Amino acid sequence: MRWQAVGAEAEFRAIAHGMCEIMWIKKVLEELKISAKGPAIMYSDNKTAISISHNPIHHDRTKHFEVDHHFIKEKIE
Repeated sequence: MRWQAVGAEAEFRAIAHGMCEIMWIKKVLEELKISAKGPAIMYSDNKTAISISHNPIHHDRTKHFEVDHHFIKEKIE
């Protein structure tokens, strides 16, 4: 079970990093007066990361990457 949590944590950190990159790209496009219409789409195939993101209850096992989780949730909404 532990290796799933490690994979989910790595996936969350990668998604959070990807979202930061997308936000940066959108700002660059705005400065260049290029319109980026529609939402950016990110994909994840990590079932544990997906199930944790849909679960509103956090456990001790997921506390250490809760900041990334909240960042991702905020950007999705």
